Amino acid sequence: MGMLALVTLLSMKRRRRRPTRRQTVAASCTADGCTASEAKRKRGPCRQGGNSGGVKRMRSHLTLDRLPQDVLHQIFVLLPMQDAARAACVSRALLLTWRYYPELTISNKTLGLNEQHTCIRGQMATDIIRKIDGVLQNRAGVWVKRLNFELQFFHNVQACYIDHWLDAATPGIEELTLELPRDEKVKYRFPCKILFNEKGCSIQSLSLYACTFHPERGSCTFRSLKRVHFSWVHITTEESWLFLSNSLALEHLELLHCDDIACLKIPCTLQLLNFLRVSRCNMLQMIESDAPNVSTFHYEGPIIPFSLGCSAQLKDVNISIYPWFNLFDHARTKLPTIAPNIETLVLLSADEIGVFSHLSSLPDEKFLHLKCLELVIVGPRTVISFHYSYLSLVSFLIACPALETFILHVEESAVQKYHLVIDPSELMQLPGHRHEHLKHVTITGFCPVVRLMELIFYILENAVSLQSLTLDNRIRGFEKDLVAYISQDTETRDFEEWWNNFGVNEEFLKYMRRGHPNPFWEAYLSHIAIRKYIVGRVPSSVELKILGAPPDDIISSVMAWERQWHGQV
Repeated sequence: MGMLALVTLLSMKRRRRRPTRRQTVAASCTADGCTASEAKRKRGPCRQGGNSGGVKRMRSHLTLDRLPQDVLHQIFVLLPMQDAARAACVSRALLLTWRYYPELTISNKTLGLNEQHTCIRGQMATDIIRKIDGVLQNRAGVWVKRLNFELQFFHNVQACYIDHWLDAATPGIEELTLELPRDEKVKYRFPCKILFNEKGCSIQSLSLYACTFHPERGSCTFRSLKRVHFSWVHITTEESWLFLSNSLALEHLELLHCDDIACLKIPCTLQLLNFLRVSRCNMLQMIESDAPNVSTFHYEGPIIPFSLGCSAQLKDVNISIYPWFNLFDHARTKLPTIAPNIETLVLLSADEIGVFSHLSSLPDEKFLHLKCLELVIVGPRTVISFHYSYLSLVSFLIACPALETFILHVEESAVQKYHLVIDPSELMQLPGHRHEHLKHVTITGFCPVVRLMELIFYILENAVSLQSLTLDNRIRGFEKDLVAYISQDTETRDFEEWWNNFGVNEEFLKYMRRGHPNPFWEAYLSHIAIRKYIVGRVPSSVELKILGAPPDDIISSVMAWERQWHGQV
């Protein structure tokens, strides 16, 4: 809400307390002993501007110091922490209220450090420790509900100081975040006892980064925890089972880079668990979940066996697999039995191989409730590698009779050196199939590949309720760090190239794939292909959106370059 919330609420309070003209006159007449009719007569001259029988208009100015402390506190807690701190610097009343602000973040920014302070030692380390001690002494207590220790910059901090800070800050805390430096040194061991003793039993959300978590058998219960986020946390298979078995109130679980877990087992006693995310846990070999009410499941990593138990409540599935060569077909045949009621499905695969299946041999398994399907294809990337058989996705579309939105993200770097020419005799003809509910189709990373054009032609001919078709030449739908890691893991692209050249800004060149001497060549080919082969096939009832097309001056220059290049050949 920001500072605008404070100004708005104060102005509303001011309007409510300001006496109206009628109230002022009535109050004056009542004090003089006159009746209501007399008060009405007294209001007459006031309207005409006379001052003889009127009452001077009283103006009431509401200031912060006139607000009750509890009201001021309720207004103040609505502000973001940065705005609240600024307001406390200019008002004595708000400075007192600042002590009751429910959130406290300790980071290099709040401590007045800049990003250059990466090596903290000696007197600087002593000063920082003293400053943190002072902050906790002044602020910690029953009013602070959200506490964030963002200490990635503090590489040499000793465990005893962290223990002291957690012990001093945990009373009354509901959300606790502890982020430490990720290095090869001995990891800090998080004191699990603070979660179940009298001080920490109120903690409902726990987020840990770069530490160890070792609960002891038979001596702990995490009865208040509802949300858990572990990233780069050392916890073994047995310890994760012990922890989850004693976290009966858990609703949200995220495990990222927890490499000591070989098998993740989730007990059936977690009746409230509805969100499960497991990402890049490199040693993980299996996921077994018996939690009956998981509705959202996200997984990123190599293919492993999934056992989701009773998954009738599972509605949202997001799976990123790499390297994997037939994920889409595997998901189409296996997921309908694992998650029969799924409504949203996102699949990402690196170097996917499209295996075309004849429509007469399609399996009976179908996603009867799936409404949104999003597929992401990373690669292939070499000139000699084959193009993905996009028409193989038709079987996936047919398996989704209730599908309303289809999104396809393509990151294909194979180079087309010559102008696209489609030979009608080479187009694959498929039997018609009515997709009655498909309304919105989006394809990003569009490139002039015949197999991709075939898929678009099929959709235009068979999606009878289609409302919009979006073709975007730019590479979209990928998380920058995710694709960079995939490229590094599969050894298909240089990590630094992806990190530096991925399309994160609006410069046209940054959105374009590379590989040709002219950086706009593929964008030009895509533009020509859309205009030449697709526009004429789009029904009048369908809105065609073309994004990422080169500017007119670029098209002219590329056409001139093409004529010159062909002349040299």
